[in-house]
Amino acid sequence: MKTKLLTLIIATCALISCNKSTFNVNVELQNAEGKTIYLKKMFNNEFITLDSAIMQNNMVNFVVEANNPSTHYQISIKDSNPIRFFSENNDVKITGDAKNRDSFNVTASYAQQLVNEYNVEYKKYNQQRRELGEKYRTAAQNNDEATIKKLEAEFDKIEKNINNYQKLFLTKNYNNFVAPYILYTNRYNYELNELEDFVNNFNIKEESEYSKLLDEYIAVLQRVDIGQPYVDFTQETPEGYMMSISELVGKSKLLLIDFWASWCGPCRAENPNVVEVYKEYHEKGFDIIGVSLDMEKVNWIKAIENDGLIWHNISDLKYWNNEGAKLYGISSIPSNVLIDQNGIIIAKNLRGEDLRNKVEEILK
Repeated sequence: MKTKLLTLIIATCALISCNKSTFNVNVELQNAEGKTIYLKKMFNNEFITLDSAIMQNNMVNFVVEANNPSTHYQISIKDSNPIRFFSENNDVKITGDAKNRDSFNVTASYAQQLVNEYNVEYKKYNQQRRELGEKYRTAAQNNDEATIKKLEAEFDKIEKNINNYQKLFLTKNYNNFVAPYILYTNRYNYELNELEDFVNNFNIKEESEYSKLLDEYIAVLQRVDIGQPYVDFTQETPEGYMMSISELVGKSKLLLIDFWASWCGPCRAENPNVVEVYKEYHEKGFDIIGVSLDMEKVNWIKAIENDGLIWHNISDLKYWNNEGAKLYGISSIPSNVLIDQNGIIIAKNLRGEDLRNKVEEILK
C-alpha cells in the first residue's frame, strides 16, 4: 500500500513539475556587449516583453516558463533586427552578429527547423529580386526600354516561383502550426478564396496566435468582399475636416477608395495613372477618396500636392494601424476598393489599364 502511495506521490509531483517546466533561450551575439537584450512573445498580434538582461561576454541566458508549444518568441536589441523563433518549449540556441542580420542562426524545435528551411529558400529568391532591381535601375537611368521589359518579365517569373514555393511549403506542412504563420505573414499574396482553401485544409491540433489572426483577417475580407456593402469610417482631411465615406457614396456613379502613402514607392508610381483616369471620367460620375497610411502630416500634404491628387483626401496618420485600412483588411499598398452608386463593392485592387477599363465599362 505504501509503495502504491509513494508511486502516486512521485507521479503527481512529476506531473506538477511538467506543468511548471521551463526551457532555456541561450543568446550568443557579437557586437552586442553591454546592450539590453529583450525576450518577447507574441500575444494579441504584438510582441510583449517577458524578460530582459544585459549582454555580458557576448552571452545571455533566459529561463522561460513553458507555454503553448505554438508560441512565437522574439529576441530584440536596440539598433538591430529582431530574431524570431518557435521553441515548442525546448531549449533554444541563438548565435550570430548583432550587426549582420544574415548571420543569425537559431537552433531550436522542429517547427523552427521548418522556418529555417523556408527562410533559406526565400532568401535565395530575395537575392534574385535585389539583383534584378539593380539592373532595372540602371536600365531606367539609360531609358533602355527593351531591357526594362525583359527585366519586368524576369521579375514576374521570380514572383511566380516564390508563390509556387510558398504554396508547396504550406501544402507539405499543413499539419504544423508553422503553416498559419507563413500564410499570415504572406497573406497579401493571396486572394480570399485561396486563403480560405488553405485554412480549411490545415489540420493542426493546437490553435496558434497566427491561426486566430488568419481567421480574423479572413472574416474582415469576407465582410468587404465584392458584392458586399461598403463599410463606413471617418478620418481627417488635410484642412482638419472630419470626412466620412458615407458623405460621398451615392453622389457619384462610382467611388474609388484608394489606400496609399507618401512613403510607398509603388503608390507614387501608380498615382499618375489614377490622376489621368480621374480627370477623364470625373465629369461622367467617377470620384475618389484617398486614404493615406502616412504618419507625418507634412509628408502627406506634400505628396498630395506633388502628385496632383485633386480629389478628397483623408488620414488618421496611424501608419499600418490606420482604422480604415484595418476595416478593409488592407495588408499592402497600393490597394483600392470600387463602390457603385448603391454602396456595393464591385471591384478591388484595380491598377493601370485595369482601373481605366473598369471605369470606362461602367460609365461609357
